[in-house]
Amino acid sequence: MGRLKILLVDDHKIVRDGIRYSLELSQQLDVEIDEAETGYAAVAMSKVGGYDIVIMDINMPDMDGIEATKAIAQGNKRTRVLALSMHEEEFQILSMAKAGASGYILKSIGAEELCKAVITVSKGERYFSNEVMIKLVGHYYDDLVERKPRVAKGYKGLLTKREVEILKLLANEYTNEEIAKKLFIAKRTVDSHRQNLMSKTGVKNSAGLIKYAIQNNLI
Repeated sequence: MGRLKILLVDDHKIVRDGIRYSLELSQQLDVEIDEAETGYAAVAMSKVGGYDIVIMDINMPDMDGIEATKAIAQGNKRTRVLALSMHEEEFQILSMAKAGASGYILKSIGAEELCKAVITVSKGERYFSNEVMIKLVGHYYDDLVERKPRVAKGYKGLLTKREVEILKLLANEYTNEEIAKKLFIAKRTVDSHRQNLMSKTGVKNSAGLIKYAIQNNLI
């Protein structure tokens, strides 16, 4: 394996420093590393940087890692995205996989597993941390046992296009205020859409909405 050109994307410098140190110290890897602290910067750099791998944080203040991964995956088929998160929520794992990520690792892993993930993804294979795999296996096992087939991607169900848009943002941890700002609508309009979503889907809270979105392939 030759030299790997890697882009680290995280809005916390201390995280980027730790990953860089682990990769540069590894005896298994020969790396050239650039850094970005926003999703927008990552997308722009990926267009000209010729990166083999982008290690992508999910929760960032401007463009989140899911949207950035979509843009990078569409713009450069050769570049592999390795998702990086503190969390192992099912909806985030599935959202990153659907966006085009080749793997998903947790920030709690050690240097050895980090290097293993980078090597695996660089070969065109997929890599998921053990905790992430448990979530994925449990997700599909529940679907099989409960006999709840997935809805096709061309979803035409109870929800309007705007409601689906808001549901996706809720699933990605946006607050009502942040949704209103992003969609250029009033917060009370978001509140109304949220109530309509719960009424239509028959759920009682945000967790129920996220479960509905996952079951219907909306995120």
